[in-house]
Amino acid sequence: MSNQNKKRAREPDSIDQSFDVLRDPCRRSLCRYVMQTETAVITHEEAVDYVVDRVSASIETTPDRTAVATELRHIHLPKLDEAGLIEYDRESGAVHVDRATTEACLEQVRATVAELQGTQLDR
Repeated sequence: MSNQNKKRAREPDSIDQSFDVLRDPCRRSLCRYVMQTETAVITHEEAVDYVVDRVSASIETTPDRTAVATELRHIHLPKLDEAGLIEYDRESGAVHVDRATTEACLEQVRATVAELQGTQLDR
């Protein structure tokens, strides 16, 4: 696949895909982390740490770190990669952050919600 076709295949192409990606709390946490981090690449372990810390802060028990790591590796990071919000290298565990695309996805969702509510955007 050419780079141009690969890029097009990775771009979030619909509001439905954006809502689907963001419907899971773990993936929303990962998007939050992507928007907050200043580095271009994070490790699988950093993503696990962030999600475990976020979940621990919201519930009384500490989540099973191994289960979180497995879900990230096999479900959440690949889903974010498929949506074009990150680039996930399964072999190395490297997560290449794409803040601009993540921000565009979040803005698309925000604009849709505002439209559904009948409110004007401040932008």
